[in-house]
Amino acid sequence: MNLKNLYLSGSPLFLLACLIMISGCSTKKNTFTRRAYHNLTSHYNVYWNGMDKLRSGVREYQSTIQDNYALILPVYNYGDKSKVGTISQHADIGITKASKTIQKHSMVFNQKEYVKWIDDAYLLIGKSYYYKQDYGMARRTFEFIIKTYNKNEIKYEAMLWLAMSNVQMKDFKRAEPMLDMLQNKINQGEAPEKFEMPINLAYAQFNILQQKFNAAVPYLQQAIELNPGHEMKTRCLFILGQIYQRNGDYAAATQKYKSVIKRNASFEMEFNSKINMAQCYDTQSGDKDYIVKRLIRMLKDEKNKEFLDQVYYALAQVSLKDFDTVAGIDYLAKSVTASRGNNYQKAISALALANIYFAIPDYSLAQAYYDSTMQFLPPSFPNYKEIKRKTSTLTDLVANLQIIQLEDSLQMLAMLPEEDRNRKIDEFITQLLLEEQRQKLEEMEQRENPNLFGTPEKQMSTVAGSREGKWYFYNTTALSNGFSTFARKWGRRKLEDLWFLSDKNIISFDEAMVESDTAMMAGDTTGGRGLPEVTNPKKREYYLKDIPLTPEQLEVSNQRIADAYYNAGFIYIDGLKDYKNSIESFETLLNRFPENNHEVPSCYELYILYGDLNNQPKSDYYRNLILNQFPETDYAKLLINPDYYKEMQQQQSLAAKLYEETWLAFNNQQYYMVLHNSDQAITEFPSDTTLIPRFEYLRALALGKVEVVDSLVVALQGIVSKYPTHEVRPLAINILEYLSKQRNAKGDPLAPDPTQPEDPSEKLYTYYPNSIHFYILIVNGSIMDVNALKIKLSDFNNKYFRLENLQVNSLLLDNTREMITVNNFYDAQKAVDYYLSIKGSPYVYNKLENVGDFADFVISVENYPIFYKNKDTGLYKRFFKKNYNTTGAD
Repeated sequence: MNLKNLYLSGSPLFLLACLIMISGCSTKKNTFTRRAYHNLTSHYNVYWNGMDKLRSGVREYQSTIQDNYALILPVYNYGDKSKVGTISQHADIGITKASKTIQKHSMVFNQKEYVKWIDDAYLLIGKSYYYKQDYGMARRTFEFIIKTYNKNEIKYEAMLWLAMSNVQMKDFKRAEPMLDMLQNKINQGEAPEKFEMPINLAYAQFNILQQKFNAAVPYLQQAIELNPGHEMKTRCLFILGQIYQRNGDYAAATQKYKSVIKRNASFEMEFNSKINMAQCYDTQSGDKDYIVKRLIRMLKDEKNKEFLDQVYYALAQVSLKDFDTVAGIDYLAKSVTASRGNNYQKAISALALANIYFAIPDYSLAQAYYDSTMQFLPPSFPNYKEIKRKTSTLTDLVANLQIIQLEDSLQMLAMLPEEDRNRKIDEFITQLLLEEQRQKLEEMEQRENPNLFGTPEKQMSTVAGSREGKWYFYNTTALSNGFSTFARKWGRRKLEDLWFLSDKNIISFDEAMVESDTAMMAGDTTGGRGLPEVTNPKKREYYLKDIPLTPEQLEVSNQRIADAYYNAGFIYIDGLKDYKNSIESFETLLNRFPENNHEVPSCYELYILYGDLNNQPKSDYYRNLILNQFPETDYAKLLINPDYYKEMQQQQSLAAKLYEETWLAFNNQQYYMVLHNSDQAITEFPSDTTLIPRFEYLRALALGKVEVVDSLVVALQGIVSKYPTHEVRPLAINILEYLSKQRNAKGDPLAPDPTQPEDPSEKLYTYYPNSIHFYILIVNGSIMDVNALKIKLSDFNNKYFRLENLQVNSLLLDNTREMITVNNFYDAQKAVDYYLSIKGSPYVYNKLENVGDFADFVISVENYPIFYKNKDTGLYKRFFKKNYNTTGAD
C-alpha cells in the first residue's frame, strides 16, 4: 500500500502521512513523528510488499511439487533443491525488501528498537532463506532473532522455524531440544497457544523424516483436532492412512482414506486414496470382486490414463493377497509396461516381479526385472545396496548360463550335416526378419494404444523357454548375449547410448577369442573392404563363424562350458545361498567333463556343500576322492591339515621377503649374496612356483658376473627348459639369443654386458605398414567414464572422418584398464594420420591429459592379439615410437 492508495481510499492515515513527511524521515532522532513515519512506511511500502512476494512465490512453487504417493508423505514437501529456481526469485525479493526495511527504518535508542516491523523483517529474511532451502542461512537468521529479541513474542515463532530448519537439514539432535523447549513454553503458558498446532506438525515432520512413523501418529492426530486448514488436515488424514496401512491396520487405514475422499482432495490424493483402499483388501473380510471391479472401472476412466501403472499394481496386490500368483504376475507386468513418467512406480513394480521370480526361483526372469528395477530405483530406497548386489550377482549368473546354452547350441549345429546346418540358420534368419516386422507393427500399435504393447513376460519368454531345451538360435535373448556383458563392463546405460556405438559381445577374454574379435573387426586382411556378412545377423556367415567345426575349436568351446559351470556353481552358493543349484552345477561339470582343470576344486566345494547339508556320506565321498586320487594337491593337504593355508601364507611371506633382499643385493652388485639367497630359497621354498623361477633367474645373472659366460648360458637354458610358461622364460631367451649372436659374429668370449638384453619389443612385435590397423586408447576405467569417452570419439569421427565408416568398440584389458578401439584403417599411414588428428582434439583429450593415466597408439591387426595377451603398454609404446612416424604428436 502506498500514499496514492491512502489518498484514493479517503483514509485519515493520508493526513498523518503528509504530516510525517513534512517532518522528515531521519532515523537519527527519536521523535513521535519520525517513529510514526518509519513504522508506517516500513510496513506498507517495504515489508508488506516483500512478504506478499514470498507468499505468492510459495504458492506458485508448491503447485509444481509432485508427491511420491508410493512412500509415506512428509507433512511438508519442499521439493528438490535443484528445482527451487521458481521460488528463489520471489524469496530474493523478500530478502531485499526486508533488508531495506532494516537499513532505512530501524530506530535503536538505548538498545531498544522503536520500529515494530524490524523484527518481522528479520523473520522474513529467515523464512525466505528457508523456502530457498538455504537452511544454514535460515538457521543463523532465526538464532539471531531469538538472541536479539529475547523479550518479544516473535522469538517463539523464530524457535519454531529454527527447529524446522534443523529438521530439514536432518540435524535431528539440534531440532529435538528446540521443539521440546518450545513445547514446554506453550505448556507453561509463556508462549501463545497459536503455536500448538504448528509445533505438532513440526514434531510429525521430525519423526517422519527419520522414518519413525508410529511416533508421528499422536502428533498428526493432535494437529487434525486443532484444525490446521483444509489442505493440511486432508494431508494429515492421508498420512495417517498410509501409516496404518503400513502397520497392517487396514480397517483404520480405510477409514482415513474414506475421509480424504469426502474432503474433496486433489485428484492425485483422491486417486491414491482409492488405490490404497484397494490394497487394504483383507482376504478374510474383504469383498475381492467389488474391489477388482472398482479398479477395472478406474482403468477405463480417461482421467486415469496417466496412472494405469498404479491401478495395475493395486490389482496385483489384491491378487497376491488372495494367493493368485499368476494374476499377480500378469498385473505387475502390465504395471511395468504401462508406466511412463512415474519411474518410481515402474521400479517398485519391477522389483515386486523380480522378488517373485527369485523366490520360484527363475533366475533369468528375476535378473531381467532386477535390472529394470536398478535403472529407476533411487539410492535412498530401503535395502538399495542389497538389491544392487543381488542384481549384480544374477547378472553374472545369467551370463554364465547363457554361455552354456550358447556353446551347447553351437556344438549341436556343428554335429549336423552342412546342408541341415545351413537350413537351420536360414530358418532362423527368416524368423528374425518376421520378428522385426512384428516389432515394427507392435510399436505402431503401442503409439496408438499403449495397452496393446506386449508385456515383459512376452519379451522374456524365450529366456524362460531355455529351460525347456529350446535351441539357441530360437532364443533371441541368448543370441544377443550382449547386455549382461555390456553391463559388467560399463554399468547400467539407457538404450540411447547404444544407438550409435557398436556393441562388442565378448564372452571370454582368452587369446583365441581376442583373435576372433580381431578378425571380426578387421574384416578381410587380404586387401578387401571387410566382410560385413560376419557382423550382419541377417547373413549366414554371422552364425557360421562361431560354430566349432574343428577339434581345436570344439576343445575351446568345451572349456568355455566347463568354466561357466564352475563359475555358476560359486555364484549359486556365494551369491544366492542356493545349495541345490550349486551342487548340480559342480556335479554336472564333473560328469560332462571328467579330468577337467576344475576337477579338484569342484570336488572340494562339493565336500563342503554336502557337509553343510549334513549329508555325510556324499561329503566323505568327495573327501576320499581328493585324498586318494589327488594326494599332492593343496586341497588334499588342507583336508589333512586345516592350518595348511596359514602355514603356506607364512612361507610365502618369508619367501617374498627373501626375494626382496636378493633383488636389492643384485642391484648393489652383491652377487655372492644373490647366489647364497637363491640357493637358500630353492632349498626352503621348493613349492613356490611364482618366486623360485625368479630366484633362479637372478642366480643365473649373478653367475654371469662372478663366473665364466658358459655358467650363465647353462643356467639360462635350464630356466627355459624348466619354466615354459613363466614370465622369466622370454627374458632368459632374449639373453641367450644375444649371447649366441655375439659368439657367432666374433668367435671369442662376450665383450658387452650379457645381463643387459636388447629391446624385447623388437622380438615381440613386427612392423606391418600395409596391414589393417586400429587406433587404441587405454584408460583407467575406475576414474574415467568410458562410455562418455566413446561418445566423444564417435562425435569426432562423425565430424572429421564421416566417410571412413569407423567403428568404436571397447573391452576390458585387465581389472582396472579398459581398451577403446577405433577401426578399421587400411594401412599404417592412415592410422597414423588419424592418431595425429585426434591427438590435437581438445574435445577428446583435455580431460584425459588432466587425469594423465592413459595410453594411445595405433597397432596392426597382426600385433593386436600379441599385445592383448602381453598387456605391457610401455613395451608396445617403445615399438610404436620406434617404427611409426608420429612427428607433431605430443
